[in-house]
Amino acid sequence: MDAAKFILGACSGAHIVPPESPPATSTAQRISTRAWFPAQHAGFQGHFPGNALLPGFLHIELVLDILRIPFSHVELCSVQNAKFLRPVLANEIIVVLLNLEADGSVAAQLHVSGVVVSDLALEVSVAASCPDQKS
Repeated sequence: MDAAKFILGACSGAHIVPPESPPATSTAQRISTRAWFPAQHAGFQGHFPGNALLPGFLHIELVLDILRIPFSHVELCSVQNAKFLRPVLANEIIVVLLNLEADGSVAAQLHVSGVVVSDLALEVSVAASCPDQKS
């Protein structure tokens, strides 16, 4: 892989390949890219000693960081569903597939070696604030 194509994500050291075509904000868009977390990443420290696994919250943060590439402001409003199906290890290439809807809903699947490792449904805001939450 050509290191010049990668950027350092806000995921504290995750390497993210920027999506080739930026999404439009008015219609549903598909975003596809790749990322990986090096063994030195802080997320692996203590999770778990001797068997380092990428914490689930970093799967979600990775999706948000990918959305922050084309959008200047992205805020997580809620996690509707999060299924972590297989551990992610250091340096594994993660293929990230996102479906971003105009209403801010995001369906994301993360794959490693062709296997789904997490399946996420998020609500995000690409505006200044999240919509009013219902009690």
